[in-house]
Amino acid sequence: MTAKTRNPLPVTPLGVGLAALGRPAYITLGREEDLGADRGIAALRVRSWAVLDAAWAAGVRYFDVARSYGRAEEFLAGWLRERAIAPGAVTVGSKWGYAYVGDWRTDAERRAWRTAG
Repeated sequence: MTAKTRNPLPVTPLGVGLAALGRPAYITLGREEDLGADRGIAALRVRSWAVLDAAWAAGVRYFDVARSYGRAEEFLAGWLRERAIAPGAVTVGSKWGYAYVGDWRTDAERRAWRTAG
């Protein structure tokens, strides 16, 4: 299922992004229904891991995270460690240049990130 590339990284045709699961007030329609009332760190970690488990079972090996996605990198790292997924078994895409400044508040301003620097 790995796409042919010029490098040996296991990048599948379909990946999973954790932006909406890595921070409690991600700007998306329907988040109240999708994420429920409990958007604490523990609850979103459980939801993130459930999504990651389903993606893994479906053969997904590419995951997208970023510092501006709140705790997405932390959630993914914990999942990889807990599931004992070997280094090199997945490819992680991340970004830099923005810092998450929402401080896990659901009442934070819409712009929950700032340019790093």
